Amino acid sequence: MSIEGGNYRRIRNFQDRECAKECIEDFSCFGYEWNSEERVCYLKSRSTSGKLVAKPNTMVGFCQDDEDEVRYRLQDHVIVGPIVKEAENVPDQDECKDSCLTVGSLYYSWRPNAESQRSNNVPIEEEEEEEEQPVLGHCECISTMNELRLEYDAFSGFIPVPKHKHRRSLFLRPFEV
Repeated sequence: MSIEGGNYRRIRNFQDRECAKECIEDFSCFGYEWNSEERVCYLKSRSTSGKLVAKPNTMVGFCQDDEDEVRYRLQDHVIVGPIVKEAENVPDQDECKDSCLTVGSLYYSWRPNAESQRSNNVPIEEEEEEEEQPVLGHCECISTMNELRLEYDAFSGFIPVPKHKHRRSLFLRPFEV
């Protein structure tokens, strides 16, 4: 698969793991694309936006890290694909992600409602600061990523596959008769 555009750096004679490592170590890197036949790594910028298209010998990866405050989600991006579940007036992207966990979707996208869009205006009288109201948004639980769109104030992410605590338990299930 490939996402056209957003390339800001090309590195030749790289393996897939080297390409991923280069992306995670570069703060500007949003994702990467690696072509196994050409052994070329393309680093993608944070403004990457486009449809996923089939491209022989090519894979796309994203620099997402649940342990990193900046990279634990795809900030300012919306993942587009078949919607498994959606909800209105969801208070934040974390609640959206938790909701999508319950339906087994692989991705989630949260965008603020139009009337909740954050304003760039600076208040004239800073002394009378009002308590910030929560931003409500639209949540979509998505089964397959078809496209990635740049959309400011939106958040998207991957839903982690649950890890089994004990691998032995997979083999100790009783046989069906």
